[in-house]
Amino acid sequence: MLNEIPQIDDLTQSGHSFPTGALLYNHRMDNRDSVLICQIGRRALSAAIWSTLSACTLLFLCAANSAAADPVAERFAQAHVQLQKGRIDEALEAYDSLAGNKADPLRIALGKSRCFEFRGDWKEATEIIEAAVKENDGDPQLLARLAELYLAQGRFDDAEKSVAKALAIDASHSYARLIESDLNAATGRIKQADEGYHWFIKFYNQTQPEDSETLLVVARATSQYARWHGVPQIFDFCVNTLCPDSLAKDKDCWQAHWIAGTLLLEKYNRAQAVPALKSALAINPRAAPVHAALAMAALQDRGMSEAASHIKQALDANPRLPLALRVLADIQIEDGDLEGAVRSLERALGVNPRDEQALGMLAACRILQDGPPTKTAIDALFASLDKETLGNRGDRGAEGAGKFGSLLADVAAWNAHPGVFLYAAGEQLDSRKKYDLAERCYQQAIVSMPQLSGPKSALGMLYMRMGKITEGHKLLDQAFDADPYHLRVSNMRKVVKLLESYDAITTEHFVIRVDSQADMILGRYMAEFLEAEYPALVQQFGYEPPVRTQFEIYNKAKGLSAHQWFSARMVGLPWVQTIGASTGMIVALASPTAGGKQFNWARVVRHEFVHILTLQETNFNIPHWFTEALAVRSEDAPRPEDWNRLLIERVGSGELMNLDNLNYGYSRPRNPDDWQMAYCQSRLYLEYMIDKFGDQKPAELLIAYRNNLTTDQAIPKVFGVGKAAFEQGYRDYIEAIVAGLHTRIFEKPLTPVQAEKAYRAKPDDTRVAARYAYELLKQNKRKDARKIAEEALEKNKAEPLAAVVMARLELRSENVPAAVDWLSGALDRKDPHPRVLELLAELRFKNDEFTQAAELFELGTEHDPDHVPWLKGLAASLRRAGENEKLKPVLERLVIVDGDDAAPRRMLARMALDRDDFAEAVRSARLALQIDVLNVETHRILATAYTGLKQYDQAAREWSVALELKPSEQEFETELARVKKLRDEK
Repeated sequence: MLNEIPQIDDLTQSGHSFPTGALLYNHRMDNRDSVLICQIGRRALSAAIWSTLSACTLLFLCAANSAAADPVAERFAQAHVQLQKGRIDEALEAYDSLAGNKADPLRIALGKSRCFEFRGDWKEATEIIEAAVKENDGDPQLLARLAELYLAQGRFDDAEKSVAKALAIDASHSYARLIESDLNAATGRIKQADEGYHWFIKFYNQTQPEDSETLLVVARATSQYARWHGVPQIFDFCVNTLCPDSLAKDKDCWQAHWIAGTLLLEKYNRAQAVPALKSALAINPRAAPVHAALAMAALQDRGMSEAASHIKQALDANPRLPLALRVLADIQIEDGDLEGAVRSLERALGVNPRDEQALGMLAACRILQDGPPTKTAIDALFASLDKETLGNRGDRGAEGAGKFGSLLADVAAWNAHPGVFLYAAGEQLDSRKKYDLAERCYQQAIVSMPQLSGPKSALGMLYMRMGKITEGHKLLDQAFDADPYHLRVSNMRKVVKLLESYDAITTEHFVIRVDSQADMILGRYMAEFLEAEYPALVQQFGYEPPVRTQFEIYNKAKGLSAHQWFSARMVGLPWVQTIGASTGMIVALASPTAGGKQFNWARVVRHEFVHILTLQETNFNIPHWFTEALAVRSEDAPRPEDWNRLLIERVGSGELMNLDNLNYGYSRPRNPDDWQMAYCQSRLYLEYMIDKFGDQKPAELLIAYRNNLTTDQAIPKVFGVGKAAFEQGYRDYIEAIVAGLHTRIFEKPLTPVQAEKAYRAKPDDTRVAARYAYELLKQNKRKDARKIAEEALEKNKAEPLAAVVMARLELRSENVPAAVDWLSGALDRKDPHPRVLELLAELRFKNDEFTQAAELFELGTEHDPDHVPWLKGLAASLRRAGENEKLKPVLERLVIVDGDDAAPRRMLARMALDRDDFAEAVRSARLALQIDVLNVETHRILATAYTGLKQYDQAAREWSVALELKPSEQEFETELARVKKLRDEK
């Protein structure tokens, strides 16, 4: 029956509609417009990349179906299987054996050519087909294959001649029609290319091909047509019909998985793209295009190490695959290795000097290296491009536009519609935050080749990063209409809708967008804080943003967490590691009121505003480590204890990062500790340069980056020493810091296996035995733990961890005095062991011996003054002992070292209020609000303190906020009325 025959619907020719949602692999599409589609990613496999891959990737088309009983056919099938599984030596041997038996020379030539291409031997792959064509120039398959190879190497004239011959022999040869369409696209004959891709819809519907090769040719052509015309159901048909049908005909056709995976990846459906690509690798572990696609998938998730691993495997298999070399360049650009990226792109261009994608990326690298052309030069360049005169002799459009203009003029000489080039350049400039020029490239790509949906999506996302929400919304809607499967676009449109419901608090220098129901109070205090900080920060960095800086505070909405909304705002996908982030133009953060762990929002917004200043001031040339160093130092907080622990570990193991790899700690951390260490070391680089070279040096380094100097160039210019000497001084600086740390508190825990191994090696070492006993107790092996601990204590009655083990065993039987005896005997007041001191102090506190507990915690702070548990224990003990005079300095220290706890600030405010120190009460209470802005008690303290200062306007505001938070409180209404009366009387 006709309605049972699968058809490709061309909805550009009909009035049908199609559901929107995620493009799914072997599943029906799902339209869930009310929630974000939760996929993780970074950058899509763009249509531009796909279009330049046709010649490279379809070389491996599945050419064999089930072998007949003919032994020669079976041997051809076996050779094909070896090729499909990536066993190239075996495949070549099989084809040579067939040649010795005088089997079909054309099939042998095609097979061997694909073998050579698989490992990057382009010359051999081409020559073997050229020789076969000389012997038989009447075979359209050979001619199409030769055209494909010529096209892949940028030999457009030769490709055109060869494909014309093939189609003259067989006008319906699908393979040749595909190459012709791709050639027309590459040379700017867009109308002819479009007609060529559309031909495949009719071809499939009329002929219903069943062989694997033709099915994948149809998938390649029709998906390109779908991109150019925004026909989403064709993508679904390719992924869920054509690719599975191809696999059904040839189980070794890894290309079917590869095509499905790249289509899914293009839409940021990484969750299904990666399994599809891994299915391709299960067939052919050496398929270089698949490894390259998996590297791109890793880049979408910022998995730089994984991406690098896949690219290495791709290039090991095929060192001259342009796709893999472009992805390698992408990784290198992300790492800031522009020289390495240029070398990789030049290698790709060595294969195909007309690779628009590589040329666009190279043009972006030249801008990043040499600085951008002037606006006038770019305007003239693009005006010439619009007039289609740029590639002509005598045209002056590229003059003044530097290497970027020269490269674009070269491309325009053979393609008057270089949208792929401009899109590729724009993506790289965008990734390096060269927003103005990226915007111009995207805009011109849309003008030059409006068929491309990628530039529209990218420009819409760019406008959102720049804070141009109205412009971004319009483009995102257009991009979504063209490609409703694009998850980042879909999610960002949901963010825009959410922002439309937010209120904007506008001040002289800031716009704060907040959920009017949840965060209006937070927004008001945040705006006030930022305006107060603005003058000093602008003066410190010598730069003032030209427009108001936009802050967006995301709360829970529509079943999603605040952090998911914040993440979607930043990358269009629902996971970013941090709680706040800046694009250099806007700042977004998850609300501290959204029910998660509280944090010091004031420190976060100050940190992010410093990014705004330093990124804009240097025209986004500042390296990641230095903008983070300046931002972290602006928080005005001591080094966290976790950083000190990491310093001790990394200095001891020789694993410190340096200026060559410090950015990797942010972009490709091996673990969370690497990420934290990057922040720690960045701050220490800043402190080192100030301590060693003077306060003015950070400002001079900013100027160097603004002038487009690299770090290698800037160090000697700013500091007057070579980079090696600068690095050695830095290491000496860190080693001196570590030498001053009390290392025992940061002692790295052992795993049970490690503890046992150490004990077996040194059973008589009481310290080693005690650590093993301690680990056994944690595993609830009490009998063994007691035995080993007692043996250690017999040799050293003051062995700390052994005493802790015995004390905890005594506590299990509620023998507190015995536990205290064990701990007291092991307490060394000159060097107290942390676990002995903490447990003994805890027991004193629980026994209401608050003075003795305070003495113990104070002893600990004498050795480690910023150890938060000891400071908190001391504060609690002093408070219960009624020692308020001693309590105050402890709380003040806690305020500094524990930046995310409002309780010490609030306690200081209450204490100040009790002694009528109203100014101090206001100061401490406002610090408490910087963590917990919705605490009613803090607002009550503030209102009372302002009243004591006779600042009745502020008092009225605080009583109003308290009443807003607790409308049923009669006292608040009464006090509000009272201060209003006092204000009026005043």
